[in-house]
Amino acid sequence: MNQKNIDNYNAADEIEKDELLTKILIGNILSMAKYLDCRIEDKIRVKLDVKPIRVNFKGKKMAGFKGGFKSNFNLPDYFGLGKSVSRGFGTVKRCSL
Repeated sequence: MNQKNIDNYNAADEIEKDELLTKILIGNILSMAKYLDCRIEDKIRVKLDVKPIRVNFKGKKMAGFKGGFKSNFNLPDYFGLGKSVSRGFGTVKRCSL
């Protein structure tokens, strides 16, 4: 999350937090699809199941999230979504249900 998003997240109630995270995740999926030159026919939908955690990044404590999500967009394993993907954050791996 960028600084604006984290400020909005911290000020939000539980429902608004889920809505904000959902919008951010959908935006990240759309950015990934554009980068991979994928054509998207349907509206992307996601269902989140994440919990906030604290992570250390370059010696600073930052907000992170751990958990899972379901989407109607097929994502490749070990692809990164969001910020700092080159450092291993935002890694996606398919889970069997």
